[in-house]
Amino acid sequence: MRQLELDAGRLALVTGLLMLIGAGCTGAIPEGGQGAGAPEPGGDNAEPFPGIQPGDPGPTAMRRLTNDEYRNTLQDLLKLPAPPSDPLMPDPSGLGYDNFPSSISSVLGSQYATMAARLAGEANVAQVAPCASTGMESTCADKFISAFGKRAHRRPLTSADTKAYRALFDLARTTGTYADGIKLVTEAMLQSPHLLYRLEYGATGARRTLTPHEVASELSYLLTLSMPDAELMAAADANALETPAQIEAQARRLLELPRAKIALRKFVAQWMTVGSVTGINKDATLFPMFDDALKSAMAAESDRFIDAVLWEGDGTLKTLLSAPFSFVNSALARVYDLSDPGGDELVMANLNDRQRAGILTHASLLSVQAHAYDSFPIARGLFIRVRLMCQPLPPPPMGEVIALPPPDPKLTTRERFAAHSENPACAGCHALIDPLGFGLENYDAIGRFRTMENGRPIDARGQMSESDVDGPYTGGVELAGKLSSSATVRLCAGIQAARWVFGRPEIESDREVAKTMEAQLGAAGLDLRELLVAMTKTESFLTRTFVP
Repeated sequence: MRQLELDAGRLALVTGLLMLIGAGCTGAIPEGGQGAGAPEPGGDNAEPFPGIQPGDPGPTAMRRLTNDEYRNTLQDLLKLPAPPSDPLMPDPSGLGYDNFPSSISSVLGSQYATMAARLAGEANVAQVAPCASTGMESTCADKFISAFGKRAHRRPLTSADTKAYRALFDLARTTGTYADGIKLVTEAMLQSPHLLYRLEYGATGARRTLTPHEVASELSYLLTLSMPDAELMAAADANALETPAQIEAQARRLLELPRAKIALRKFVAQWMTVGSVTGINKDATLFPMFDDALKSAMAAESDRFIDAVLWEGDGTLKTLLSAPFSFVNSALARVYDLSDPGGDELVMANLNDRQRAGILTHASLLSVQAHAYDSFPIARGLFIRVRLMCQPLPPPPMGEVIALPPPDPKLTTRERFAAHSENPACAGCHALIDPLGFGLENYDAIGRFRTMENGRPIDARGQMSESDVDGPYTGGVELAGKLSSSATVRLCAGIQAARWVFGRPEIESDREVAKTMEAQLGAAGLDLRELLVAMTKTESFLTRTFVP
């Protein structure tokens, strides 16, 4: 009966507590991104946040933890051997990244509640909140709430927080045991808004300086995808995260941790869209080899390549875009027309330097930026223009019906789309997109190199424009060479880093920071690790502008 009473009252108790401790957690930026109608920021677009003035740091916003961040946080908080694998709704995407601010749907909220109840129910109270005797239960509960709550909230609890959690413990204890009370408090903490959201608000006022604990949280999730560790929390407690030098020292320490490799790889993989390959399909008749095993190998190749560049090489954008090597297994060797290394394990391989260079010619990226049945040069050109050059394009004319050219066994893909682009209503944008995408026509819809299509020779001539490396080129290798040496692309890397670090569209101050970083780091090829460290020393990392 006691357990039945606890189960019946759990929902009301936890819901009431979360409403109490979540008071004041308002002002989240709605879910957004290109798919939701938000403009692609950059270029001549208006500032995405009305009220932000030139030179202002970024706006205050609540950012929900991503699924990876939430699972890692629960693993670290509860000292689990592995992150929990309970189902969660996929993270939404904003400007190609999954770490933009977002709300919590009823479905996701229910999933959080289910996971929290399971983990709290399985908790070993004798380890997480030991108590020597019944007479000490009140003191033991207070000690647990203070210590565990500080880690869960990533800051010391307020008196209101402590009072609310203690009230929940006392209510559970009236009909249950000490362990029941601890587990119910734990369950509430695991779905608290202060755990689920990164509340980087800072002090009150128009320009808010983040607290040391907010900076610690910001640093930790950027570089480890999880809550601050004990050393970082100690630095926050000691007010030792107030200067750029102090923050840089902690950033460099965190970069030495194993999870930093995962965090930086995730940024680059989402920027380059390569991780999306596992979720796409191709025409099975045209591409029968494009199965789950090949898709997994493509994603694994790009991950391994990113790690090699960032952690075994010089870490530069230049190398990422121009490296003459990659990693293949038996399945990928067939795509790249290389000698079979034997088996599923990825091994390092030198690429044909007339066919491939860098991540732009990876089968993963080329497959994602293609149709199910053809190479779709528009998508590839758009990827280069928007993701690598940060040059947004206007939407199609209102009322214009976009009809792609149908397959024609007598024409190459380029010939089909060249005719399509002659439409005067489309020509303006396509003049910026198509000459870039046509330069990748040597690669089919799954990234295989080809010289013929439908019995006709491939024309892989391209043209770079609106950059510092304008001019003609032929094929993916020459294109990679231009992009890897381009200041325009390096500047875009700074803008992409700002989007990733702050989880929002960039503002004018971010673009100015990107220019400074390109000037400081560009000559050496733009080390992406140093780029993220430099972002932690900017004013926007330490302060926020309040937007009503």
